[in-house]
Amino acid sequence: MSDGQDMLARIKSRSQRPKVARDTSLISSAQDSQAFEAVAMEPSPLATDEPAHLHEPPKVTAEKPGVETPSLEDQLAQLIQVAPRRNIRLEENLDKEIERFVQDQDLTIDTLLEACYLILQEDSELQARVVSQASERLAERKEAGKLRRIYSQMQKLKG
Repeated sequence: MSDGQDMLARIKSRSQRPKVARDTSLISSAQDSQAFEAVAMEPSPLATDEPAHLHEPPKVTAEKPGVETPSLEDQLAQLIQVAPRRNIRLEENLDKEIERFVQDQDLTIDTLLEACYLILQEDSELQARVVSQASERLAERKEAGKLRRIYSQMQKLKG
């Protein structure tokens, strides 16, 4: 049999394997997870050199009656809610510097911006300085936008 026919036979035999349904749900009961932990901790049949007491699974502590662990939905509801993505445009040089900074600090631009804002809320003097700088930059961007628009209109008239 040639290599191509052998490969074809192997592929065909795979398609005849029985299909097994899998549980893809993320929610399982506490008993299922405890049973899984107990099974996962059982010794392998190959590890018979050591005494049996070393292979005993750890004792699973029972939950206190009356104390319920919060459901997954409750835990998710308590997490911070994140707003939809925003498209921000930054000055090219600052964009590169900020990107390098957040990578070095193992952060994201989003979390850096959030932290900066939270600190600005606490320090009114720093907030005034930042607002002043931002106002100057906004005025510069507006002026640059006007110049670009005029330039674009002039190019259309020439053409």
